[in-house]
Amino acid sequence: MLLSLGLCLALTVARSAVPCTDEPAGIKFFTGSWKAVLAEAKRQNKPVFVDIYTTWCGPCKLMAKEAFPNPKVGEKFNTSFVSYQIDAEKGEGIEVAKKYAVDAYPTALYVSASGDLIHRAVGYGGIKGMMEEAEKAVSASKESGSISEMDKQFADGKRDTDFLATYLQKRAKVGMPSPEALDAYLKAVPESDWSSDRNTEIIMGNLTSANAKGYSFLLSRLPSMRMSPAGRPLMMSLQKAVQADFRQAAQQKDETQLEQTIKHNAEFMNAMRPQSEAALKQIADSQRMRFYQQTGNYDKYRPLAVAEATKLMDIPADSVKARNELGLKRFQLQTAMMPDSVKNSAGFKKYAESMKAAETERVAMGLNSLAWAYYQSMPDKKDLAQALSWSAKSLEYKRIPIYLDTYAHLLGKLGRKDEALKTEQEALDKAKAAGEDVADYEKGIAEMK
Repeated sequence: MLLSLGLCLALTVARSAVPCTDEPAGIKFFTGSWKAVLAEAKRQNKPVFVDIYTTWCGPCKLMAKEAFPNPKVGEKFNTSFVSYQIDAEKGEGIEVAKKYAVDAYPTALYVSASGDLIHRAVGYGGIKGMMEEAEKAVSASKESGSISEMDKQFADGKRDTDFLATYLQKRAKVGMPSPEALDAYLKAVPESDWSSDRNTEIIMGNLTSANAKGYSFLLSRLPSMRMSPAGRPLMMSLQKAVQADFRQAAQQKDETQLEQTIKHNAEFMNAMRPQSEAALKQIADSQRMRFYQQTGNYDKYRPLAVAEATKLMDIPADSVKARNELGLKRFQLQTAMMPDSVKNSAGFKKYAESMKAAETERVAMGLNSLAWAYYQSMPDKKDLAQALSWSAKSLEYKRIPIYLDTYAHLLGKLGRKDEALKTEQEALDKAKAAGEDVADYEKGIAEMK
């Protein structure tokens, strides 16, 4: 497309400035404060599409690269919304993400000019998925009865069951559950009626803790519903409740709540599928390890991390190879009856290829994750040197950019600058050859110099 001969303004598209063309291509993002974008939405009488991202989020970068510059996406979003981008970890983004309970990225929020959340979409499902979510948001914006109006009615004491049901359904739909309203609703509705499709859906959509009323009821339904269409949302609801309790325990550094969360998680795992004691112990230790890392309790974190790394380091190479072969055979048996149309798809072929070395990937990824956690958390050079040995072992299995990056950062923190730069350059070269985003590796090299 040729550049216009007249005056051309710069548009912010996909987080980078590009020159204007005769026809706008891609989404035009409003620049300014959160207050200003709401005012602009009011002026244009449109809802706001908010792309909430982080600088480290891979799907965020893919969406910015693939979807935002797309002319069809631009036409839809520029017509229907005032579009806005905000980093969840910087400036006003921190408060916006908190206000709308954003905990995954990318998250697309569709917000009215008054700040009411109309629709939410989490993740990036490609251009087709993004267009479908936009259409849902347009439809939702035309519905009567805003959440803020219903918030006020609830705060003023409205408690009839029809109102509470509608209010809870609306909040669940936008991913902003109300535990207070759910508690009031479950007190008003006989427990014998909880199992109706509507009430089960209401409980699933508004459950925020494994300690909340309704959790035990949903858990009891999991074994019978697991394979039904409602099984997946039920599992996700229970899992989210346990995860929320874990986050709260870590924020408050509450080890008692941690152990209660571990107990609830074990119950959830067993309800899905009976687990061995060894498997449950491993899961529990993993939760404890993550808790102590997040709370900075290195004395309790270290022995758990070392024990896990030692197990991975001690797995013999021939055992890894045998498990790869066994896993591949199982996969081939499980998928033997699948139609050729599925087997010939790019996604299936990619997954089938990965199954040839699934155990290698598990061991290497585990070692890399532990090494990176030490890089991020552990201040002592003795600990970092130990993590370097784990990282080196992961590279023996797979010499890929992400593992090289971990090794390079550990070398840098240990003062081995030349080796660090050389390793990070190798990571960058491999990433570039594979067609991956190299921005993080370029940043790593700049920081190491």
